[in-house]
Amino acid sequence: MQQQRTRSFPWHTLARLAVLATALTPLFWLAWAWHTDHLGVFPEETLLHHLGRWGLYWLLATLALGPAFRLTGWTAFMAVRRQMGLWAFTYLSLHLLVWLGLEQAWFWDFIVDEIARMLHLQVGLISLLLLVPLVLTSVRRAQGLLGPRRWQWLHRLGYLSAAGGIWHFALVDRGDRPEVLVSAIVLMGLIGFRLGDGLLSRS
Repeated sequence: MQQQRTRSFPWHTLARLAVLATALTPLFWLAWAWHTDHLGVFPEETLLHHLGRWGLYWLLATLALGPAFRLTGWTAFMAVRRQMGLWAFTYLSLHLLVWLGLEQAWFWDFIVDEIARMLHLQVGLISLLLLVPLVLTSVRRAQGLLGPRRWQWLHRLGYLSAAGGIWHFALVDRGDRPEVLVSAIVLMGLIGFRLGDGLLSRS
């Protein structure tokens, strides 16, 4: 009788499917709300803010995967890290496109003037641009070309991008929303964990 091979439960596949479903759900809701005029009196602004907040939440969640893996050892956290990071970049890119296309109607002279005058736009744009090198080097081949050490240092730009995103959020909403404070606390906790874990690893 041939020995039957025991198959491990496909946690990685289920985790990726869960991330996909979670990422697509707000987009489908926003598309439905836009089509049915359920985004309020200023739908472009509502859409813009929803995409920006979701992009920031996805970015913070992506940064939290490293500590989650260190605390639990569950490899599924690392299996979805690239996927979640790309979703964060997707939401934030859509956030920018909505501002360029729906809010500013692609009037580039006005867009450039607005960015030059307004701090929150400068901070938001720089925070998004910081993610571009991370997206371009998110494949395994890039890690091999850069080397693990350089790759890890480069991907710490995610923390700077998140900090800039929270600052952008605070400037837009003048710090009135509790999400700004909660996001800042979460980011400080993640940075504190990273620093503490690094010190423990060296000792």
